[in-house]
Amino acid sequence: MKLILLIIVMGFTACMDKRHNLDYPTKIEEIKKVTLTRPDKESNGKFATIKDLTEEQTKELLTALENSKPIGPSKFLPDYYIVFTTSENETKRIKINGNKVKGYDNDYSYEIKQLDFLEEF
Repeated sequence: MKLILLIIVMGFTACMDKRHNLDYPTKIEEIKKVTLTRPDKESNGKFATIKDLTEEQTKELLTALENSKPIGPSKFLPDYYIVFTTSENETKRIKINGNKVKGYDNDYSYEIKQLDFLEEF
């Protein structure tokens, strides 16, 4: 019985560390490009502002996402999106509002540390 409980606890802990509700590449080697995109509400969803992140900014962002604190399910209108293009030409997106992030296809949110390049966008 104790062994089963230990396995359950270890499995739960492992799942929490993976940020399974955020779909993004976790290794810098997997990333070809990271772009911040802000939709323009007046032009029917076209992107008004686009900014590519440097490799150093990408590393800071990955660290912030890895160290994010879970908030739980929440609703918010995204200020902008973080778009990851992987080395295999896959596209992964994260919604962001202030220092809160959540997956593109779910409402489970995390809080990340404030990063200057995100605040300036």
